[in-house]
Order: sequence, then structure tokens, then C-alpha cells
Amino acid sequence: MNNPISKWNRDFRLLALAVASQGIFFGVQLTLFNNFIVERLNIEAHELGYVEALREVPGFMNAFFVALMVRFAPPVVAAISLMIMGAGIAAYAHVDSVLVLSLYSLVWSVGFHCWIPMEQSMALLFSPKGKKGKWLGQLRSVNSIAWLLSILICKLAYDSVGYNGLFAMAGAATVGGGFAILFASRRRPPHERGFVFKRRYGLYYALNFLQGLRKQMFITFAIFALVKVHAMPVHTTMILVLINQTLITLTAPTMGRLVDQYGERKMLSFSYVGLAFVFLGYAVVTHRPTLYALYCIDNLIFFGGIALTTYLHKIAPESDLKPSLAMGVTMNHVASVAAPLLGGFAWHSFGYQVIFFSGAILALISLLVSQWVDPEGQLQRERDAVSDRVVAQPVS
Repeated sequence: MNNPISKWNRDFRLLALAVASQGIFFGVQLTLFNNFIVERLNIEAHELGYVEALREVPGFMNAFFVALMVRFAPPVVAAISLMIMGAGIAAYAHVDSVLVLSLYSLVWSVGFHCWIPMEQSMALLFSPKGKKGKWLGQLRSVNSIAWLLSILICKLAYDSVGYNGLFAMAGAATVGGGFAILFASRRRPPHERGFVFKRRYGLYYALNFLQGLRKQMFITFAIFALVKVHAMPVHTTMILVLINQTLITLTAPTMGRLVDQYGERKMLSFSYVGLAFVFLGYAVVTHRPTLYALYCIDNLIFFGGIALTTYLHKIAPESDLKPSLAMGVTMNHVASVAAPLLGGFAWHSFGYQVIFFSGAILALISLLVSQWVDPEGQLQRERDAVSDRVVAQPVS
């Protein structure tokens, strides 16, 4: 088998270390979070909705953060972002109320939502032309391997160090990833802009908005439903996430290559059809092993995010790329702020099934909107429009 690391440049390797630290962060946070809040706080769905909505507020401000940070090189901002994330999760050891949980979640969320466009921008900048989908898929594998290792550590060390020790470990590892990315080169796209909101990126914004609604419903309530409704114990959660991350690690490079090979529209369409079936399954199925399988399927169909990133890269000039990625994150999180609040209220008022029926509908709407994704055709139409305007100009 070919070793992909041998083909990476120095900057991409440092980025991979930072991405690995993020994988450790979420390997611990997402694996333990739902059992942690149910066991320690006995939290209810509408309270979780408040926590998650507040946590997503920094995502709503993402484009404005990037506009303020345009004078700084991406590795510097990325390093600070990871360090803030690490401090936030380490502080979970002191959580004793929903309010305190909300505040510490907000802290690490500020760092995370600054990190997202930095990671995407550096991944595109440090990867070679024609292989960006493949390299982004490999980066996802790095994240998954780190996630996988952190879940194993959780499984082995939970009985000894408990929640507090594992949250401290995740914080230290994330801060370490911040130090690593500081050594990446400080180059950035020429004529970089601080804020971009253009009509030509409207489809990218719309799909990110829909993705934010659908994704946040699943992230907030899928495992929470397994724990709260179906009484899934913490060790079962660890095993489920371990299996899930193993599958992602094995399939991520292939998924990236499929985006390069078949194009963004086909892969987005395939993912949205699959997601609609996953949400319907969560709404009507009560058999726990089947629900576990659906959870893994949802996380395997992750190439929609890769496809959106490569779609924007094809239609945006380098100077627009980072601020447009940030605006995409902002549009994603406009929806992500509303989804937990509405979902928590819907669960409290009508039962958990309504959340997953709504997610299926959103996946089908996304499928419809994605049929307009055609980067080559869009660029050609824009060139033709420019040519027509030049021809139509009167000769003086």
C-alpha cells in the first residue's frame, strides 16, 4: 500500500497534526458528552437545546471573526483557536449546572468556529491542484484515526480517571496541536479579503444553511435520543463511536477520490438521499442495533462537506476563498443556532420523532437544491456573460 504521508509537504503534515488534535478533542467530547450531561446534570431535551443554541452562536459570527483576523496569517489564528478549544473542554471538569456547561461550551466553541475556515483554507492552500478532494479525504482520515485512538483511551481509562481526567487529556492534546500549526508557513492567498458576500456564491450559502439545520438536529439529538430514550450506557456509546470512527477512517480517502472522480452534484445527491433514509429510520425504528447502524451510516455519508468545499474552490478566486468559506460557516450556523432551540421545544411538546421527520424533509430539500451545483457550467456562463457585455459596448 502507498504511504500518503510520504507525498505530503511539510505544511500539510503540520496541518495534519493540528487536525489530529481536533480529532482527539471531539473523540472525547462527542463520545462522553451525552452520558456526562445526563448522569451529572439529568438534563432535559429543551435544556440541551438552550446549551447547543448558545454554543453555536460563535458560528453565526464566523465571517466577522475572519474579517477582523485578515491581517494575521492562518497558522497563527489556527493555533490560538485550538488553544482556546483545549481550555474550554478541560474546564468541563468543573461543570455543576446547565449554566456553567453553557459557558464552557461557548468558550471552546469560539475557538472551534475560528478554526474551521482556517483548516479549510490551509488544506486547500497546502494541497496540490487536481488532488484536493483526495487530500481533504486523507485529512479526514487523520482526524478519524486520532478520534479512534481517543475513544480507545476513553474506553480503557474511564473507570480509572472518569470524565474529568479524560476532558483534561483532550484539552492538553488540543493545545499541543495549536503549538504544532504555529510552525507552518505563513503564506496566504494574494489580495486576501476580509469579508465576502456575493450572489455568485448563493448556492454554496444555501446548501450550507440547509446542512446546518440538518446536521445540528442529528448531532444534538441522535445520540441524546439513544441515551435518554433508549437508555444506552456510556460504554456502549464508546463502542458505537469506536466502530463508527473505524469505518470513517477506512473510507475517508475513497470518499474524497469519489468527489474528484464523479463531481460535486452526483456525490451531494447520493449523500442527501442516504441521509433522508437515516432520519426516517430514527423516527420510526425502536430496535437499538438498527439505530446504531443508522448512526454509523449517517457519519459515513460525510463527503457532502468535502463536495461543498471543492465546489467553492472551483468557482472562487484565491482572494475570495477563506472569507467565502467563513461566510459558508456563518450561513451553516445561522441554522445551527435555531435548530437546537426548535428541536428541543419540538421534543418537549410533540415527542422526539418530529425532529427526525423534519430532518428527512430537510435532506430532500437539500437534494432538490443540489441539482443546480455545476461549477464548470457556472464558470462558463459567467465567461459568456462577460463576453456578451464586452461585445455589446459601443465603440467610441
